[in-house]
Amino acid sequence: MKSKNQYLILGILLALGFLVRLYKIDNPIADWHSWRQADTSAVTRNFIKYGVDIFYPRYDDFTDVSGRGLWNPEGYRFVEFPIFNLIHYSLYVIRPFGTLELWGRVTSILAALTSATLLFFIVRRRTKPKIGLLASLFYLFLPYNIYFTRVILPDPLMVTLFLAALNFHDLKRRFVTLIFGSLAILVKPVAIFFLLPIYLSNLWLGLLMLAPFGLWRLWSHRFPQGIPASLWLLNGNRIRFRPAFFRWIFGERLGSMILGKWGIYPLLTGLMNLQGSFTIWVIGALLYLFTFATGNVQHDYYQIPIIPIVSILLAVGVSKLWASLSGKLIAVICIGFMLFFSWYDIRGNYQVNHWEIVEAGQAVDKMTPKDAIVVAPYQGDTAFLYQTNRRGFPFMYMPIKDFIDRFNATYYVSVNYDDDTNKIMEKYTVIEKNPKFVIVKLIEPIRPL
Repeated sequence: MKSKNQYLILGILLALGFLVRLYKIDNPIADWHSWRQADTSAVTRNFIKYGVDIFYPRYDDFTDVSGRGLWNPEGYRFVEFPIFNLIHYSLYVIRPFGTLELWGRVTSILAALTSATLLFFIVRRRTKPKIGLLASLFYLFLPYNIYFTRVILPDPLMVTLFLAALNFHDLKRRFVTLIFGSLAILVKPVAIFFLLPIYLSNLWLGLLMLAPFGLWRLWSHRFPQGIPASLWLLNGNRIRFRPAFFRWIFGERLGSMILGKWGIYPLLTGLMNLQGSFTIWVIGALLYLFTFATGNVQHDYYQIPIIPIVSILLAVGVSKLWASLSGKLIAVICIGFMLFFSWYDIRGNYQVNHWEIVEAGQAVDKMTPKDAIVVAPYQGDTAFLYQTNRRGFPFMYMPIKDFIDRFNATYYVSVNYDDDTNKIMEKYTVIEKNPKFVIVKLIEPIRPL
């Protein structure tokens, strides 16, 4: 295939990949995994409010996320180094239009398009242009990956960075490999598993890539209240290697959600015909799945980093099947049904099921001071708190009087008229009440004697 035709096809794939990711791109952060998206976007929003300080990232939740009884009244968030947020912030600042949330999603979309391009070059270099294009095609159009590369999460960027490191490692550009590998690990340390080819060929380079992350962790531990408990992600519920683990990971997630069941055959065909160093990618992906067993079972976005190797396996499998007329028919049927059933499974992720939290949040933003501390109970989900554009608490961890006395909480908002809400309404000043939500100012009204 001529280079000109390769780039033309790749360009068409990238354009279409961009277009499909515009589906419901203007959704509020209230769709699937809204809590994690809200936490990520809140860091960027606080850059805008309080200034960019990458060494003190803050979000809106003041509660104890460390699991050690450490409340977080400064809202520190020491998880990933805020590279995603810097890009998100920059795009928003220079934007000609659109909301902060829109540009958060655009950040991930641009990362996905870059990843598809890098995947093409890596696979083409090691196999053939046709397989490189197929790998990019699957990466761009697997319904699972369409959704999870237009979310406000750092994971799609992490994938871009580790693919860039692998690409420049192939080209023997050690310094550039070091830069991108270090950034990938800073964004999310699980990138180490997917940088395994670099570690196996140049251990010293791999160790150097860990240095910035080590420094970040040393700095982070000065703020333990801002470090969420994470050891449970390894095997907190002791599910690793149990039958339920294999059912969830290889049956529900990979088999159904990502491959729509019909993609299993071309994937296995690709696995049986895999060439050279891609085998190391498979091993790295499996080590990641097995190491973060509980995290991968409980969170479906945890499978984002395995999509490049899944795309490669599908590409190799389809290329092998395409060698015969019957194989072509099998490939077309399998891929067609794979995309259909996977979309059927993933389409619910785009739905916003509770628009009332958006309406209540907008009302709070209009009716309360910008520095108000808000209690917005939503079973610990910070998506509701995020909609208020205020800092505070997403759960009733203690009596409302303690929130007032200990943290100067000034407003309470709820979309449920439960016992806690009714008691608060009886004691404090209701400033807005309708069938969808209530806003209460946490000051006792003057009552007649």
